[in-house]
Amino acid sequence: MSQKITVASDWQAGYENTVSSFDSSGRLAIKDQGKGTYANFSWQNLGTVQTIEVKTPLGNSVGVLCRDSTGVIAENSKGQIITASSIEELSQRMLGFVLPFDHLNQWVQGYWIADEPYQLLPDGKLKQSGWIIQRQLQNNSDNPRIVQLNNARFDIKLVFDEYTDAPSQTLSQCELRQRLPEFSN
Repeated sequence: MSQKITVASDWQAGYENTVSSFDSSGRLAIKDQGKGTYANFSWQNLGTVQTIEVKTPLGNSVGVLCRDSTGVIAENSKGQIITASSIEELSQRMLGFVLPFDHLNQWVQGYWIADEPYQLLPDGKLKQSGWIIQRQLQNNSDNPRIVQLNNARFDIKLVFDEYTDAPSQTLSQCELRQRLPEFSN
């Protein structure tokens, strides 16, 4: 299967409402100052609700992260629920460092964040929010196959095994949030 590397002219200005709904799964590798780990993921981006589940290579859930208009909520492998106002705050609290999940759904689809400084590099990469982002597309498609993000500390690689457009849904909140006592009837 041949893959197309994104060139500078493929990137576009994007806003949160520009991003199409999608359903995807694949593999995730993260290197933190040379030490690496990998996992599987499933990721749904449905309008204002975005859910990412991370699993071990054997399929056990490590955790679920969901963002909606209320904020961000996560459940770890022990069933503990953690809430925050932003993905950055949540990843800082859970992991001890900030990961770029807040803009990832836009970068994956080839959009830079329109209201933030950016630079298109000659090799087709995007530089924004302290990250350098590179996309490889599936053959004859605008769908991502591989997305790599790098900064001074991290190398993150997402390999999409499946990526399909999903019908736009009008979900108002994360399914995980609906399980909390204050949201149940």
